[in-house]
Amino acid sequence: MKLYKIKKLVSGYRVSPLLKNRTLIAIPYTNKYEPIQVFYNNKSMIINNKTPLLQQKTFPDKFGRNTNYTLFYYEWLPNDNQQKLF
Repeated sequence: MKLYKIKKLVSGYRVSPLLKNRTLIAIPYTNKYEPIQVFYNNKSMIINNKTPLLQQKTFPDKFGRNTNYTLFYYEWLPNDNQQKLF
């Protein structure tokens, strides 16, 4: 399982007008067969193949390496039951 500690949440309106009432997380890697655990502000969420992907965006690398990177956006829904397990 991959672990990510994110620094901030993303307002849905910044990604798409259709997501304006949602709070999102953006992670740079996703593999639908490997679960990912995301931590933010002492709460956690597990992303697996059943978690709906809301948006995917590709950006040019801002450090001039002539590559692109892709962010995957999921709705931030920390589960209290998951938090008790860890």
